[in-house]
Amino acid sequence: MSRIAVLVASTRSTRFADNPLAWLQTKLNESAFEFDVIDVRDLDLPYYDLPTPPAWAHREYATEAERRLGERLDAADGFLVITHEFNHGYSAPLKNVLDHYFIELAHKPIGFIGYGNAGGSRAIEQLKQVVIELDMVPIRHSVNVMGPQYFAIRDGVPVDEAFEPLGASLDKVLKSLTWWVDATAAARAGEAKLA
Repeated sequence: MSRIAVLVASTRSTRFADNPLAWLQTKLNESAFEFDVIDVRDLDLPYYDLPTPPAWAHREYATEAERRLGERLDAADGFLVITHEFNHGYSAPLKNVLDHYFIELAHKPIGFIGYGNAGGSRAIEQLKQVVIELDMVPIRHSVNVMGPQYFAIRDGVPVDEAFEPLGASLDKVLKSLTWWVDATAAARAGEAKLA
């Protein structure tokens, strides 16, 4: 069974991210994936200050926290990021996580669930540029949480009901993620045999 690491980007104490996360967990439980939720808020990573870039120094971890997270990222076959948009971008803590790693992420697909202004689309667009530099495969489709979901949650509508209109978008993301997980896993296995 393929493992998907779900990165929750928001570190705010009153974050909205827990709503799409709860919805996603329900959907992933119905899928063929195992999943590992990595909450950026709970990580103990220092700000990036490594002497050698991770693209050159594979798995040379400076701290125990960095090693533990690196092993979780390494074990993933693909990724989903739940990201907010703040000031037209994504969070500094998420960027800090991405900056600490390379080989653990390379040649793996990544999809996005965004929320905030314009459904998080500007944060997602910026993230796609970053993950391409990390040699990842960004999924074309995304889930964009908009005003109707916010208002429904605010008014006490259950999460699954509030997010139901986004089901088709999530299905596209998961279908594409499944295809890319299979394709990239086969390619990485082929590379390993040649090494």
